[in-house]
Amino acid sequence: MSFDAPRLLWFLFLLLPFCLVLIFHHRKRGQSAGLFVSSAPAGEREKLIREFRFRMIWGDFFFLVFLSSLIFALAGPRWGAGIAADYRRGVDVILALDVSRSMQVRDSGPGGRSRLDRGIEIAGELAASLGDVRIGAAAGKGRGVLAVPLTYDSEAVLNFLDSLDGFSVTGTGTNLESLIDAASGAFRDDSPGRREIILFSDGEALSGSAEEAINRARSRGVALSAIGLGSEEGGPVPVKPGPEAPEGVLLSNGVPVTSVRRGGFLEKAAEKSGGFYVDGNREDAARTAAAYIRSLPADSGLTGRRREARPRWRLFVLIALASLSFSRLLSFSRGKSGKALLPVLACCFSLLGSSCSGIQGKLYLMEGNFFNSRGMYTEAIASYMKALDYPGTAPYGEYGLGSAYFAMEEGKAALERYREAGKKLGNQEQDLHRELRYRIHYNSGIIHFEKKNYAEAVKAFREALKIDGSRVEAKRNLELSLLTLSRNPQADSANSGAERKGEGAGTSALFDYLRKKEQEQWKSREGQAESGPAGEDY
Repeated sequence: MSFDAPRLLWFLFLLLPFCLVLIFHHRKRGQSAGLFVSSAPAGEREKLIREFRFRMIWGDFFFLVFLSSLIFALAGPRWGAGIAADYRRGVDVILALDVSRSMQVRDSGPGGRSRLDRGIEIAGELAASLGDVRIGAAAGKGRGVLAVPLTYDSEAVLNFLDSLDGFSVTGTGTNLESLIDAASGAFRDDSPGRREIILFSDGEALSGSAEEAINRARSRGVALSAIGLGSEEGGPVPVKPGPEAPEGVLLSNGVPVTSVRRGGFLEKAAEKSGGFYVDGNREDAARTAAAYIRSLPADSGLTGRRREARPRWRLFVLIALASLSFSRLLSFSRGKSGKALLPVLACCFSLLGSSCSGIQGKLYLMEGNFFNSRGMYTEAIASYMKALDYPGTAPYGEYGLGSAYFAMEEGKAALERYREAGKKLGNQEQDLHRELRYRIHYNSGIIHFEKKNYAEAVKAFREALKIDGSRVEAKRNLELSLLTLSRNPQADSANSGAERKGEGAGTSALFDYLRKKEQEQWKSREGQAESGPAGEDY
């Protein structure tokens, strides 16, 4: 057995003093019971006292079970293996850290921190905030080394960063070409996702050709981004004090060597490869980089299924409800307890039955909508996937998946989910799930329009208006799509000339149909108003 929040189990120890209070209370109530039954016949006094004690002890026992079951439910117990959907975003990131001697210069931010310490700090914040992105790490001095292969376990990257220093990688000098090549080699050619290298460096290179490495990475579809560390003014390069460096700084012909940040070189390199550049002295450098990674459009979806322990908190909630019911039943008289037991048992059976009905699917939909509205798309997708297992909520689960993909700017995946939602609705009556049918076609039209597939957008908005002709937003988007298509006849190469010629006739027929439907709705409203009871005219 495992728990999602094991710390909550510490609240069980609070039940110990509560038990002592109950024991003291039992003794006091026992004395009161003797006075209470003193007026009863002598032959029934002992029987009444035993029944009173029985009800008191078992009532308190069930109340303790109620409290402990709630604590277990809140802790999130899990046991028993199950199959769960595994969703991952298609973005791979390698953190490439330059650990050369110039990275020891203390000119990064207040307090005079070294460039390497600042780079490790930014990389740690970035690795901890990326979530479901696959991440790895590389380090380089004279040569580059892939230290942590691509993994979804961010803790492995954080442990490597904690142990990183200027002596972690052997070699002398700075070879950014070797570092970029080592980071680029972490990506597999058959990986369909976006590939990003984030270089933490001051931009100084004493050997190799960083530009050639960037070109090689770009040819493989790998983008390079850079976090510039250090300052434009620079500072002396620290070394171990010795005969050649009595003051602990690197000398050249007796003059201290000054290392400066080559921000212009890093910015041009990132721009050339389609990445981004961030000044490492900014306080929000890690947040800026994380926001860029999350904004990358990438193929995402179900990568497979994994085995995980099943959540069992619902069982403890049912135990808590049953225990509370029994503790309250024992306070009733003997005549009323049997009658009160029937509705309680019926309630328990209805709760047990509801866990196997469509209510569970609706709960998953509500959970997914909650996560989706707060931008927690990974959690939302997991909840929508669970809703697919219930026939009554499967179309809405598919639509929820499409909405989550749409919010993540993954239009292709969203369209596939919308199509699946339409298929699951099947040939049911049009009045059933009317709003869902409208939303499927309307959102599909929005995606087609953003992809400049204006003819497909026209078709989607038309279908949406056929379902509900009173929607103003669909009418406006249909007119905008038709106008854009007429002004850009070459925008959608999939349309034939015959289809374009028939566009005008179909459009006028559609608008005539919508105008007629609106007139019918208006007349219907007028008729209802006239046929209503006449009141006083104020």
